[in-house]
Amino acid sequence: MAKEIKKITPVKKTVKPIKVSPVKKTAPKLKVVKPEAKKVETKIQPVTQKPVLVKYIDKNIKISPRKLSLTVDLIRPLRPVDTLVRLKFTNNKASRILYKAVANVIADAKHNFNLDGESLVFDQIFVGEGLKIKRIDKSHGSRFARGYIQKRHSRLTIIVKSKN
Repeated sequence: MAKEIKKITPVKKTVKPIKVSPVKKTAPKLKVVKPEAKKVETKIQPVTQKPVLVKYIDKNIKISPRKLSLTVDLIRPLRPVDTLVRLKFTNNKASRILYKAVANVIADAKHNFNLDGESLVFDQIFVGEGLKIKRIDKSHGSRFARGYIQKRHSRLTIIVKSKN
């Protein structure tokens, strides 16, 4: 038995390119409608700017609130620039603390808020009571309310605004 071997010839496929005609897309025509000119009266209102408030808070100053508030009462009616001169020549601990605080507020207003140092005014300046350190001292006996010694601290808040 002779086996018949069939030769398989590969079929050649020919691919014909398809011609695609370009599609012309036309946008729909829009009608341009011109609005009628109406006279509108505009009232120019003056621009009112809110004053910029610069705030300084120190929550733990090691001086009693009463001593600090006595010096604060001296500088409250003055401008911040003028207070620096007065505090420089006042000889107590409260004035040294307030000098640094007021100088800090003025520098903050100049550099961070672009305000003029000469045009600043105190909006609020007040002293509150901070923490108290309490100790019992047996040597005082019945004096000082059963031997309690209180170290008082202050809380200082300064708010400055520009005159303009």
